[in-house]
Amino acid sequence: MIKKIFQNLPTMSLSNKLFWALFAPVFAVSLLASMFLVSTRFNDLNQNLYERTSNITEQVATTSEYAIVFSDQNMMYRILQNALNNEDISGVQLFNSEQKIIAELGKTPTSVDTPFPDKIYLKEYNDHLELINAIHYSSNSLDGIFNTQTDLFIPLDQRNLIGWVKIEANKSAIRIDKYQYAGLVTFILIIFNVLTIIGAFHISKVLTQPINRLAGSLNKLVKGQFSTVKLMKLPPEYASLQKDLLDLTERLEHHNEELNSGIEQSTDDIRRSMDSMEEKSAQLHIANREAMESNRLKSQFLANISHEVRTPLNAILGYTKTLQKDITDTQHRFYVDTIEQSTNSLLAIIGDILDFSKIEAGKLSLESNHFNLKALIDDVYQTLSINLLSKEKQIDLVPEFSQDVPEWFIGDSTRVRQILTNLIGNAIKFTHQGSVRTKVSLHSQSPQVITLSFQVIDTGIGIAEHKIHRLFKPFSQVDTSTTRQFGGTGLGLVITKKLVEQMNGKIEVSSDPSIGSTFRFTLSLKASQKLNNSHPDLNCHVILLEPSTTYKSYLKSYLKSIGVSCIACSDLEQMIAILNKQHSSIDAILLSVMPDDQSVAEACELITYSAQQFTIPCILMVQPPGQITHYPDLKNLCSDILLKPISHDRLYSALQNLNKSATPLISQQLKVGTSALNEKIKGLKILAVDDSPINLQLLNHWLTPIGLNVSLAYSGQQAVDMANHDKFDLIFMDIQMPEMDGMETTRQLRQMELYRNTPIIALTAHALGAEQQQILASGMNAYLTKPIDEDLLLSTIETWRTNTETFQDQVDAKLIGIFDLEKALAIVDGKTDIAKEMFDMLANSLDAEKKLIQHHLENQDTEKMIEVVHRIHGASKYTGTINIARHAGFLETHLKELGFEDVDGVAKDFIDAIEELLSHRQLIPWPHSFDSSTTKA
Repeated sequence: MIKKIFQNLPTMSLSNKLFWALFAPVFAVSLLASMFLVSTRFNDLNQNLYERTSNITEQVATTSEYAIVFSDQNMMYRILQNALNNEDISGVQLFNSEQKIIAELGKTPTSVDTPFPDKIYLKEYNDHLELINAIHYSSNSLDGIFNTQTDLFIPLDQRNLIGWVKIEANKSAIRIDKYQYAGLVTFILIIFNVLTIIGAFHISKVLTQPINRLAGSLNKLVKGQFSTVKLMKLPPEYASLQKDLLDLTERLEHHNEELNSGIEQSTDDIRRSMDSMEEKSAQLHIANREAMESNRLKSQFLANISHEVRTPLNAILGYTKTLQKDITDTQHRFYVDTIEQSTNSLLAIIGDILDFSKIEAGKLSLESNHFNLKALIDDVYQTLSINLLSKEKQIDLVPEFSQDVPEWFIGDSTRVRQILTNLIGNAIKFTHQGSVRTKVSLHSQSPQVITLSFQVIDTGIGIAEHKIHRLFKPFSQVDTSTTRQFGGTGLGLVITKKLVEQMNGKIEVSSDPSIGSTFRFTLSLKASQKLNNSHPDLNCHVILLEPSTTYKSYLKSYLKSIGVSCIACSDLEQMIAILNKQHSSIDAILLSVMPDDQSVAEACELITYSAQQFTIPCILMVQPPGQITHYPDLKNLCSDILLKPISHDRLYSALQNLNKSATPLISQQLKVGTSALNEKIKGLKILAVDDSPINLQLLNHWLTPIGLNVSLAYSGQQAVDMANHDKFDLIFMDIQMPEMDGMETTRQLRQMELYRNTPIIALTAHALGAEQQQILASGMNAYLTKPIDEDLLLSTIETWRTNTETFQDQVDAKLIGIFDLEKALAIVDGKTDIAKEMFDMLANSLDAEKKLIQHHLENQDTEKMIEVVHRIHGASKYTGTINIARHAGFLETHLKELGFEDVDGVAKDFIDAIEELLSHRQLIPWPHSFDSSTTKA
């Protein structure tokens, strides 16, 4: 009970707490005192009974000695009767030395197993005491019965044991005494505690009554009942407190009056300003609409700029590649190569501006194609060396690949090129001597995805540690003096960082002004089934003259990999000495020429000497290309000229042309591969639609020579008219055309029976991901981005020539696992309008919801995150968005069970599912959008 009281003590009222504070100690003391008195009294009664019984037993034992010795039965019974006359004794027995009863009076003893000790024995039972005492007799007593006093002092070992006396004492009398005493003590305890309770209750009420009054007054004061508080009366002891309370009441009453007056005034002010707020709200709404319209116009402007710029660049690059096929003159080939590479540089600059705009709009998307990474890096180095190197800047540009890195990958080669161009270009810009190296190694690998690790290492001017944070900010460079010296828009690294992150990678930089800078980043690309380019060994022997130790080591490593043995020389004298000794075993000379008159003159002499004396051809390695124009004599003397950094394929081709035995085999393999592709697509009827005659002529020049029947249409309407009179196997469609654009033309073609499933490929200069989805939604099968590569164009024709899927099959394949149209319609009993309205409500909110999720993820706000995900999860179940529903369920369960522990991967999958739905939204074939004749188109 006491324990329960203490447990409830914090919830009790003040009066109850005070009552228990007074009563509990008194109750505890009185209870302990009563227990002490009862215990003491019970012990005394038990002790008295034992002592009386012991005395009687000793008396019987002493007086019965003579009677036992002389077997005097009368005397025995008189002695027993005297003992039994005591009210506590219920039975007496005498035993002889043979332990047999010789006399007995009173109640028969209950115990059967009677012990016979040498001394007194006591045993206590619940209702009686049992005492047994031995009876001794001394044989030395000559006086018989008159000498009993003397026998008391005879030692026990000199006395004879003649019997025993057994007495049983009843406890009933002392039990009654115990009950009476316990009842009396209990009665006194109850009376005492009742009086204590009454007193404690009265005292607690008296002491807490003023406090209760004070609490009631404060409660009324809170409610604003000031007049009631003023009438409150407290005992004299609380006079000071009552005075302070009255002062407080008056102040609060005065303050309340002022507050009410202020609220009324504020309400009037708010009411007067409502009109102004409504006007500003309307202005804000108008400004928001203007901003949205401005953003739309900006996107439209970017699309137009993309089209207007890429269309002429497509023609420039196309005809440049056409010219490259037939040029044999080395100098002219350099000119055409320079045109191509400069055009690519211009395209990259324009792409940076457009890409940054797409990043701001959140519409940057990645494409997927097969590409050769080693060839791509070679091409990047070639392009950058032409634009950034000069006679004054002679640095080594070295690509390094780990042996376990494959050559072919699936990914967005344009974006990979853009990343490498930005980083390597910056490294070359800020490096005046030394080298720029690109190391590529395998970071991790799975059957489908390969993660590569890249390092761009330079020995340039470096970056101070406190300025590194500026690198990835838009329109920002390390300092203004560098900007004036090197130029640049300040967008390259911003775009690079975004592209790396979009390819599931990370980028970081370390730099030391005394050593240089190192940019490290990773990219995740899909594995390609294409095999690495395997060149047969050339089995030849060359002499290499390369002043740079770094570049010399790089070239020796590559030459060894293609079966070319190499003797490296450090100067011209050493090379001439080796030529004189080993000229019979040398197949070619690889000669690096520096951009100065002395180096060119020495190169001319060496080439002439080796050709005249030993008939050994020479391959020049030059940097930069401009020196060949300044020294035309070199062009006529050497066998081939290669631009540094040396492309692997071009070096192999140059050496292969010297090795006559290998040339027919390689050329035959190349011709067989090309002719096989041409034979597969030969005879196809192709319709090319474009409002630019130059682009149409370029397509005609590419496709007609390989046996394709190409028809040209200069507008969308002309394309529809031609399609009505002829059947084409494949159509290339420009997007932006006057009167009828490519998408509208495609829709009309899909209405025709003959063209429901004909492959229609967009040739577009548009760059925004949303427009690419509009292109596919209009009925086109795929798209190629201008400027168009000839090999990619032919590969696309081959791919779609063998395609047997209908257009609707292709759309369904893209939507599978993302959206279930049948489920969306089944929920609303097939009512298309309601289903599409519900879907649009969800889809229109996903952009804002995605930003909320990212915000809550950064702030680690579990409750708000669960709220947003739960909202999307619920809506997705009724709109057919099965992928979002699945990932929302995963994320919601994870957040409820584990919180933000290891949530990044689950959240990323959910955000990817949202982006995937939004990117395929326009492909959904809602029944009300197509009539019965077009649902299978």
